[in-house]
Amino acid sequence: MKKVFLFGLVVLSLIGCGQKKVLTDKEAWDSFCKSAKGAAFNIMTDRQQDITKDAALEHVKKIQQPHAQKYLISLIEEAYNVPIYEQMQKKEQAMDDFSKNRNEQCLTQAP
Repeated sequence: MKKVFLFGLVVLSLIGCGQKKVLTDKEAWDSFCKSAKGAAFNIMTDRQQDITKDAALEHVKKIQQPHAQKYLISLIEEAYNVPIYEQMQKKEQAMDDFSKNRNEQCLTQAP
């Protein structure tokens, strides 16, 4: 009887641990914003590698969260206003500059 009880206790604890916590909208947005710096860097990298704006926008359409999609589209619009530089040093500087403070900026645009 003790073995059955212990087995049941273990199963119940594993079931409880296996379920994901449902995030609030704020928690989900905060989590998304943690990746904003990397996303901005990648968007500017694509820009500096002459990836078309349409290709970048097509990729963002796969994002299911509407507010996140809107934010990423705004980053693409902003990035494609920056010229494509010829020198690698200027390309890298553009990527670094574009990604700075993106986490903080993203947090201010919470839904």
